[in-house]
Parts: sequence; C-alpha cells; structure tokens
Amino acid sequence: MAAVKKKRWPYVLGGILVLLIAIVAVVLWRLDAILLKTARDQAATYSQKLGRPIEIGDVSTKLFPYVGARIQNVSVGAAEGEDLPLAEVKDVTVSVAAMPLLTSKGKDIRVKDAEVSGLTVNVLRLADGTTNVQRLQEKLAAQQPKEQTPEEETQPTDLSGVHVERAALTDGVIRFVDRAGGDKARELAVKDLDIEVKDLRVGQPLKVDLAAAVLADKQNLKMTLAAAPLPATLIPTPEQVTLKAEHIDLSPLGPFLPPDVGLQAGTLDADWKADLGGAVPGGKGPTKLVGVIKALGMKFAGSEGGKALDVVLDTDVTGDMATGDLALDKLNLNLGPAAITGKGKVKGLLTDKPAVEGLELVGRNLDPAVLAEYYPPLRKQLNGMVAGPIGLDVRGSGTQEAQAINIAVDLTPVRLRVPDQLSKEAGGAMKLNAKVTGAAASGGALRFDAKADLNGVDLRPGLLVNKAPGQRLEMTAAGTYAPAKTGSGMTVNVSSMSLGALEDTVTGNATVTLAGTGKKATTTFKADVKAAKLDAEKLLMSEEEVLARNGGKPPPEPPVDANRFNGYRGDIQFAIGSLRYTAMDLTNVTGVVKMVDDLITVEKFSTGLYGGKVVADGTTIRLGPAPEARPFTAKVQVQGLEMAQALAARTPKQVLTGKFNGNVDVQGVGYTPDRLKQTLLGGINGNLLEGTFLGKDLVSSVTGPLAKALPFAKALKSGEVTSLGADLPFSVTIKNGVAQLSKPITWTRPEAAMSFDGGIGLDGTLDLTGGVSLTPATIKTLTVGKVTPTESIPVGLKISGKAWSPEVTGVDVKPAATTILKLAGASVAGNLLGEQGKAVEDLLTGGQDKAKAEAEAKRQELEARANEEKKKLEDQARLEQEKAKQRAEEEAKKRLKGIFGGK
Repeated sequence: MAAVKKKRWPYVLGGILVLLIAIVAVVLWRLDAILLKTARDQAATYSQKLGRPIEIGDVSTKLFPYVGARIQNVSVGAAEGEDLPLAEVKDVTVSVAAMPLLTSKGKDIRVKDAEVSGLTVNVLRLADGTTNVQRLQEKLAAQQPKEQTPEEETQPTDLSGVHVERAALTDGVIRFVDRAGGDKARELAVKDLDIEVKDLRVGQPLKVDLAAAVLADKQNLKMTLAAAPLPATLIPTPEQVTLKAEHIDLSPLGPFLPPDVGLQAGTLDADWKADLGGAVPGGKGPTKLVGVIKALGMKFAGSEGGKALDVVLDTDVTGDMATGDLALDKLNLNLGPAAITGKGKVKGLLTDKPAVEGLELVGRNLDPAVLAEYYPPLRKQLNGMVAGPIGLDVRGSGTQEAQAINIAVDLTPVRLRVPDQLSKEAGGAMKLNAKVTGAAASGGALRFDAKADLNGVDLRPGLLVNKAPGQRLEMTAAGTYAPAKTGSGMTVNVSSMSLGALEDTVTGNATVTLAGTGKKATTTFKADVKAAKLDAEKLLMSEEEVLARNGGKPPPEPPVDANRFNGYRGDIQFAIGSLRYTAMDLTNVTGVVKMVDDLITVEKFSTGLYGGKVVADGTTIRLGPAPEARPFTAKVQVQGLEMAQALAARTPKQVLTGKFNGNVDVQGVGYTPDRLKQTLLGGINGNLLEGTFLGKDLVSSVTGPLAKALPFAKALKSGEVTSLGADLPFSVTIKNGVAQLSKPITWTRPEAAMSFDGGIGLDGTLDLTGGVSLTPATIKTLTVGKVTPTESIPVGLKISGKAWSPEVTGVDVKPAATTILKLAGASVAGNLLGEQGKAVEDLLTGGQDKAKAEAEAKRQELEARANEEKKKLEDQARLEQEKAKQRAEEEAKKRLKGIFGGK
C-alpha cells in the first residue's frame, strides 16, 4: 500500500499543476476579453465625440516574466464624405518587468520596450479644399467649453521609479492624398518615419532621434534632440538640437497646408546645429548656433508678379547670457530683399571687465509691406499695421576702459496703425537710441542710457492719452540691468528717468525686480517721481473726446481677472508742485502709495486744494474686482477748505461759502452714483467757519408770510442769503445714499436763532426740518415798532429741493401772528387805560407763552414726521437686506445640493 501511494503522488501533483495552468489560461483568456470589451466601449464613446468610427482589433496580455499588453489593428476611421481612415496602427506593444513591479508595490516601473509600429496617418484634401485634419480640429474646438477655469497649480509628479529601456515609433507613414482634383488625385507620403528613445530614466541624459523620408524613397530628414540628465519629473531641459534636410521639395505639400498659406513651390536644405545652453529655461552654459538653413524659391499664391522668396539663415554665433559673451563669427539672415547681418564680439558685458570688438548688427530693407509682396499671408497678419523700412543699427567698440554698444532703431519712415493703441504717419518722428556698457561700479550689471523721440506718434486711438502727432513726447532713462543669479528673473534699476509730455516734464528714479514663474511670480518695485507741474486735464482725454472718437459709445471694458495683480509688491513716492486734474488745481502734492497684490494703500498724501489743505493718509482701494465692485475706504482730513471753490464745478449754481475744517471717514463699493447710493457708509464731521447759505434768505422766508398775516407789519428786505455764523459745528452719518445729521445744527444771528435736523442726498437733495426763532428786535422792525416781545418767537418750516435751488415749505406763521396780535392789543390797552389797562395787558400777553408753545409743538410735530419717514426708509432698507441675504442663502443651498447630488 505504501508503494502504491508513492507511485500515485506524481500524478496528483501533475493534475494540480495542469488544473492551475488551466485556471491561469482561463483567467488570461477572460482578462483579454474583458480588456478588449472595455477598450471597445471607450472607443465607441470617442467615436461619438469625434464623428469617426474607432476600431480595436485585439488586445492580448501576459503576466510573467514581463507584464505586457499588445494592441493590434487600431484605426480611427473616415468621417462622412471621406474615403480614407484618419489613422491606422498595426501593432502597439508594451512590456514591463513583473518582479520589480510586484516587490515595489507599483513604484519600480521598468519598461523593457514600448513600440508603435505600422502607424499610417492619412491627410486627405477634399473637394472643397479643406482637409480631414482641419475638420477634426474644428470638431474638437466646438466641444471645448467657452469659458475654461484656470487649472490650479499642482506639485509635479515624482517619476523617479520609471525606467524605459526603449520607446520607439517604427515604420510610420504620413500620406497626403489630394482629392480636390477629381479623377486626377495626387498622393504623396512621408515614409519610413522612425522615432526612438533609449534608456529614459532619472539622472540619465535624454536623446531623441527622428528620421524620415519626406516625399522621397530614402530618408532625407534627420533630427536629434539631446537633453540634460532628467530630473525626477522626467521633464527634459533641451541642450542640443541638430537638423539635417537634403533638398526636400516642399511644393507638393502646399495643398495640404492651411489655405491662407498658399504655398506653391520651394525647397528646403538644412545642416544646422544648436547648443542651447542658458537660452532655455533651466539650461546652463553658452549657446552656440552653427550651420545653414535654406528655404529657396518659396512661391505663394497672390505674390506680386509671382515673386519667389529666398530665406537663408547662415550662423556661427556663440553667446553666454550669464556673462554677457557674444561672438558673431557669422550671422546672415536673408528674407528676399531684406537682410540682417552681424559680426564682431562682445566679452564679459555683465562683468567688471567688458570688451567689445567690432560689433555690428545691421538691418537692410526691413519693410514688412515689401515682404508681404512675396508672402501675401503676412499682409493679412499685419492688417495694415506696419508699412515702411525699419532702421536697425547696432554697433560696438572701444577699449576696456571705455566700452560701448550703441543701438539705433528708427521708425520715422514707417507708417503704424496699432488698433486701440496708437498710429503714426510715415515721416513722423519715432526713434530709439540707446547706449549699453559694462558697469564695474554697479557690481557687474549692464548699464544702459536710452532716449526715445515719440513726437510723431498719435496716442489718441487708445482713448486715454490726448497726444496728437507733432506734440511733445520724449523719454530718457539711465540705469542698470542684472539677470537673477539663480533661476529666472531680473532687476532693472533706473537711476534717472525723464518723461516730457506736451508742456510738462516728470523726472525720477525706479527699481523693478522680477522673480519666480507662474503663480509664484513676483514683481517688486519702488519709484520716486517728481514734477514742477502737471496738467492731467490736457494730457488725458475727456469723456466728451472719448465719445466723439468712439462713435458716441464709451470704450469697452476689458475683461477683468481678479488675480491679475497677484505678486505685485512695492511703493511709489511722488512730489508735484502743481497738478491740474478734473477741474481741480492741487498744489504741493506729496505722498507715498503702497501696493500689495491688488490692495492700494495711501500711506501718506497731502495737497493744497481750494485754499486749504487735504490729508488722505490711510485711504485704501482694491483694484482686482471690476470697477463697479471695487471696495474702498477714504480717510480725509481737511483744513481751511473754501467751500465756494470746492462746490463751484459740481453744482450749477453757488450753494455755500465759508471754510471747512473736519474729517471724512467713509467706505463703499464702486464709484458711480447709483452704486454709492447703495454702498456708501461712514461719516463727516467738522466746522464751517464764516459760512453763508446762498440762494435763500431763511429769515425773509419766514418774515414775508408773517408780515402778510399782520395788518400793520412791513415785510423785511430779503438778502437772498443766510449767514451760518462764525463757527457752525456739524456731524453727519452717511447711509443709503443720504448724509443724515447726527444731531440738529443750530446757530444764532442778531435777527434770529435757527435749528434744523434731517439729511442731504448724494445728489444734493435737501430734506431738513426745523425752525427760525425771530428775535424781539426783528419783531419790532417787522411791526414798525408796534410790538416788542420779551422773548424770541419761533416759526416752523421745512427745506427741500436741490441745495443750489432750495425750496422752503411748511411755514406755519399762525401761532406767531396770533402772539404778535395779542401783544399789539395789550400794548394799545395799556396805553389807553393806564394802570387799569396793565391787567388787561398782562392777560393778553399771557398768550405769548401759548403761541410759543404752539409753535414749538408744530416744530416737534414736523420733526416727528421727518423721523417717522426716516425710520420707514431704514426699516425698508433693512428688509431689503434681509431678503437679499435670504435669497443668497437659498441660492447657496441650491448650489450645494447640485454639487452633492441633493434634491
């Protein structure tokens, strides 16, 4: 029995192995089927999006010793109206070492081979002149969302565990089939296309080889890209590019290029090599360009007289951006009749020992309009913006003690039409002259001295600066430039600058430092600006001029990016002797303005204005939001401001005289009157000295009706003004577009005492309730000496309408007239009856107190009504705010439900 069992176990073990193999085979078979079904489902989805059938022939996998996949016979088919598929791939294989993948839990990915073979792309030109590639691009563009939210910056993926031994595209073909000619269809091809990358991994240099037979039977195009050792992200930093092309005939490709190119003929030859060095982000070392690229006999549809354009670039140039070295052993760029040639050397321009040897860089016949005669698409691209020969001349020479590079750009013969910015006629002055030297004194930075003459430029098309051709616009600047010692960025220090605009001149100095990239980019600046005088009203276009030049329409608001000022840091200090701006004449304008991102803070500001002084330290505004949504705070201190001058340009008639001392502390959102009525909050408090309210004599407004109510009174002469006393303190609270008096204003004059409460709208509308208490002397004059009361007699009234055209309403003279009549009767009784009439006089004069009480009651009644109306407005505003808050909460709940799938 034991012997039998010993003989049986190999069969049992073999059966188990066969079963396991069968199970693995079934799993692999089902896995391939599952993957194929998934891939075909995805292909069907993208078929709908692209409007082209996508087919996948087969998917097969293996698990050991390499995890691999093979996809066969993939095709992106023809769209409606096309007879050839867009692309076909015979075979795609990928194999990854299994054991490292398993033991590292997916972190060690060793790709032995990744190859795409038998790729065929068919570029089909249809009867209407379009291509299938253009149609696909239009289809994809139509599916893109109109507004794309910017992607948030994320940390780069660490791919240090990836190692690709070989990745390649082999035996690729790009066919160009022209069906536009009907039966005479033409077919061209880029064949034998090979692209190969070997040993792609962290720490190893990258090399990509490309070779192809372009419209030929053998490979005639070769390109190599070499990159520095790869970082953990596997994002390459290119170091070298080589290009070799052997007489490639470009004319057959013309029909397949975009129609607006219109290429009809031309050949390409190239033997060119570029060592990129520090010319690319992240690169280091010198940059060297050696070789020749020739594009000869280039003919384009629409060229004048069938002119052919020869483009030749012949270079032997070496430069180092870190040290400022440049060697132009040969630089010839020929663009048909135009040319740029260069020769000479610059060494150590950014060091303390610069040297320049016979440097010349000269441009000839650089006229874009002439080049457009050879290449008509340029005419459309320029859109008439530039015409005329551009003068370019760069020369440098000198000893180590006196190095200089002189740059001259002359656009005087050029006609310019830059939409919404500027224009210039041919012959109008527009020149730039600059001198560049090494600067030992500034620590190795590049020193520059530049001057620009822009007298011939018209800046009015920009709808901002009112500078016409022939008017003065000159700029000079001198300083240093230094690139960042590490990474990207630079520092520009302008030690002196001058801007001459029209009749004014602004001088100063500034420093700007750029650092970082992307969302981490920063711009740090500091400036100090001075001017003896500046007339901003002449320099800037008025609203009327803007409307006239823009067909009666305001200029369109540019799109607003709330984050466009992120990364800005700096401050500007300024001092201007006299400044004319928006009908205001400011004197001794000084200040410091600080910027952090979009927040502008006025740290210091003072100026003489309207005979007084204004200080605005602490005022802030945010520039990020759109103008109607920009929040601001204004903190202003005023001393000795002449109110008549301040209000003259803002009201159709004079309103007020006197000097104002006080504080303005308000905040709001937006600048327009409509927005300020909704958002402006804060207060104003101070004193009005020797003030006069113009346009209405409040005493006469009371005594006139009172005189008519008395049979023996004579109306007082109206002065059409009301004196406000030597010192009138007041305080207002601004809310809902109304400046409401915090407490009644009161003042006393020889003829009357006055007291008013209420508010003033931002549009100048008055809503004041109060009274005028006529003094005994005024009553005596009014009654021609017949009545002389022992106390003042009050009369209630309201003031409404615009401040420059006020209306006095609600004048109730009945209580005052009754009191005066009783006093007059008592006086007569006393005179006629002697001692006996004195009792009668006392009885009658007792009515004076009653009249005063009635007048006071009337005033209180009017005041109560005004307070009641005020409370109604406040309650209504509060109700509207609560409704708005409730709507916002409901909207937020709806959005949250939408996000989390709620109902």
